[in-house]
Amino acid sequence: MNNRAQFAPRSAPLPAAQFGLVWPIALASLRVGFRDRTVIWLTAMFLAMVLVSAYLGWSATHTLDAIFQKAIPVLKTLGRAVPINPASEISPLSDLRNMTTYVSLLGALAAIVLGTQLIGADRKSGVLPLIASRPVSRIGLALGKILALVLAITGILLIAAAVNVVTMLLLPGQALNGADWGSLAKFYGVSALCLTAFGLLGLFCATVAASESLALLIPVTIWLAMTFVLPQLTGNINPMAALNPIKATLVPPGGSFFNTVSLVLGPFSLIDAYRSLAATILGFAPEGQPLRPMLPGLSLLIGANFLLALCVLRAIWQFDASRSDYND
Repeated sequence: MNNRAQFAPRSAPLPAAQFGLVWPIALASLRVGFRDRTVIWLTAMFLAMVLVSAYLGWSATHTLDAIFQKAIPVLKTLGRAVPINPASEISPLSDLRNMTTYVSLLGALAAIVLGTQLIGADRKSGVLPLIASRPVSRIGLALGKILALVLAITGILLIAAAVNVVTMLLLPGQALNGADWGSLAKFYGVSALCLTAFGLLGLFCATVAASESLALLIPVTIWLAMTFVLPQLTGNINPMAALNPIKATLVPPGGSFFNTVSLVLGPFSLIDAYRSLAATILGFAPEGQPLRPMLPGLSLLIGANFLLALCVLRAIWQFDASRSDYND
């Protein structure tokens, strides 16, 4: 007799009542996931940076305007024409350009850790064999974990968006129209796709990894490669310049090597695609630098989420609940 703990048979049809368990699984997973101090601290740091992001961008724009105003008398004294104020040509949403860095750094790390905890906590506590003894399908469990991840990321970004809205309304000289508010909503939609992709990566690695350390090390290594290594290989961008939202959108000196590598590795650079989309939506691309089309980057993010979700479903489908514990 086989005493291994198993979920509902893989080949058995999924009763309609099983879908009702997805929501309770998601809520229970959220409670467990946010008990992890690393998740809490990374989320708190991310929201703290969101709080000051609009002010930092506004301060830089305000300083640019002040320098221009002081230069006007000098230009008139020299008999030169006064150019257009560069601060007046900047989109008000460009004050949020630092948000792209915060999302791709702190936000992505928080999503990875949260994704690993959603399944890792169950593996460490040994609760998976208990769940397997219940009439819960593998697909229902996987959908519950994915739903928990989506709800967590959506909640975090909704708080961040509310903070940005209040800050933009309070800062002097800010006048956002309907199109600007729509662009802000698009920016957070794209940010949700980016963070969800990294969260799904963490969820997948936590399911298939043999040890807890590998479950976190693998997605973090992939994130580091996408954030700092791929931009340097595909676009000749200095790793530290990747932290600057404007410098990361510049077209650096290229060459046959970078052009070839860009064709091969470009489709895997999620962070680069996200930054390009953010620059287009928020309108902070450098002067003279054409905005990139949104469709390729958006397709990459949507495709990555779809493929990673399938990977999570397959990993949980094949997971052996009787060997749920990590090896370390």
